[in-house]
Amino acid sequence: MTEFNFTVDESFARTHNEFFRDARRFQWSAGILGLLFLVATVVLVLVGTGLTVTVGVACGIMALLCLVMVPVLPRQLGSPQSYYDRYDLVPAVVAKVNPRDVVLLALVDTAVDGTGEPSTPALAVRTVTSVPGIRRVVGEHVPSMAVTGMRTTRNRNHWEEISPMPVAWGTKDRAVIDAADGAVPAGRWRKLEGLVGRVDEVEATRRRLLEL
Repeated sequence: MTEFNFTVDESFARTHNEFFRDARRFQWSAGILGLLFLVATVVLVLVGTGLTVTVGVACGIMALLCLVMVPVLPRQLGSPQSYYDRYDLVPAVVAKVNPRDVVLLALVDTAVDGTGEPSTPALAVRTVTSVPGIRRVVGEHVPSMAVTGMRTTRNRNHWEEISPMPVAWGTKDRAVIDAADGAVPAGRWRKLEGLVGRVDEVEATRRRLLEL
């Protein structure tokens, strides 16, 4: 892994970073679902039979859980700057070009820092709709941050979800993107470029992560 810090263009990142766009969609979905559960609660309680009241109470609990997620999610995610500061830089390339999106393939390490585990290289993929300033060409460099996801109790020393987050989602400054490209050792770029043909194999895995 490689550390790389830069000043994130916050407004640009909130517009183009699909992690934040996905979060906004989830907020809207949670809010709408919460309101629907709330309406169902009122209707069922007004009906007034034992069964409908019980179901209404359950719907009320679901409504509360959904509505609580609306303000909580942004705080959990943090600002674009904190999000980029949190993760390490990894090489990623365009591995597949589809009519409406592209598939990014990244060379990552599943070993959790601080656990003493040896480096465990892996390939991770993410389908994205666009990356500003990046050509839709297989092999195009897309330096990215490795956003880690879940771990299991059976294997707490390795990440089971990792997704590339392009530096180009956080800034439109080409000099910063070029600096990120250069910060990744050339040997890691060459290794990744030699593995582009395995993108379908990575996509077929349960969590789109394939240890090498």
